[in-house]
Amino acid sequence: MEEGVSAAARIALLGCLLAGLIAAGCGNSRAPSGGKSNKIVTLTPSSTELVAALGAADRLVGVDDYSVSPPEVSRLPRVGTFLRPNPEAIVRLQPDLVVADDIHKEAAEALRGAGIDTLLLPMHRLTDLRAAFLTLGARLGHPEIAEARTRAIDDAIAAARARRVGADLRVLIVIDREPGGLGNMIGAADGTWMDELVATTGARNVLAGSPVRYPKISAEEIVRGRPDVILDVSYAADPAGALATWRALPDVPAVARGRVRVLKQPYFLGPSPRIAEALADLEAALAPPPP
Repeated sequence: MEEGVSAAARIALLGCLLAGLIAAGCGNSRAPSGGKSNKIVTLTPSSTELVAALGAADRLVGVDDYSVSPPEVSRLPRVGTFLRPNPEAIVRLQPDLVVADDIHKEAAEALRGAGIDTLLLPMHRLTDLRAAFLTLGARLGHPEIAEARTRAIDDAIAAARARRVGADLRVLIVIDREPGGLGNMIGAADGTWMDELVATTGARNVLAGSPVRYPKISAEEIVRGRPDVILDVSYAADPAGALATWRALPDVPAVARGRVRVLKQPYFLGPSPRIAEALADLEAALAPPPP
């Protein structure tokens, strides 16, 4: 669509196109008011995991391109990336519920205009995860499971706070960098998912106080920050060669002491119900190396 077209016009046009696709043979996708959602499409890995954690994985008919958990979603149709969901692909699956992030407001308006019930769940922080569990649990008819899962999350967090494995550690979280080097680095600062997990262990984020949640960072800033542990969560990170890459900064305590840790598990990339697993892996990464 042309750059000059307003967001409202794009939504209206897309809604018309989707409505036309439904009229051409897909049928009305809207679930009856108060009815059970039996065909669900999710637009983020977080939403996919939430549906599965609520015991409704068998109702999924489509997921975003990046969803990998639970493993059975690998066989499901894909409906686009986080930033570019494919509304036409969603409509063809005839869902009666689409679960999306708050970033998907434009797509949600178009889908709703086409008769598809769309639930927007902000998923950025631990508080969002709790709220999403309760909201989606009620929507899927499993409020008791949602309440049990939120209690389990609170218990895992309380236990990690009591253990304080990261106490007195200065930690740098890198979520992106160039392959094989330390250029184009982006860190995770206050108010991010990884920052909250690290804070739960008692550690301190060296990027605390940044004016943005995901700041660009330079090698010089890392040297000044003197992290005791570097958590490399970037796509480019290779567990076998990460320390060799970071040896370009030999004066950083984490590098000098061999405490660069690569975290590749999906639950470090965004909010996930697997809080206990994430905290266990994080505590292992923060633990001192064996003598």
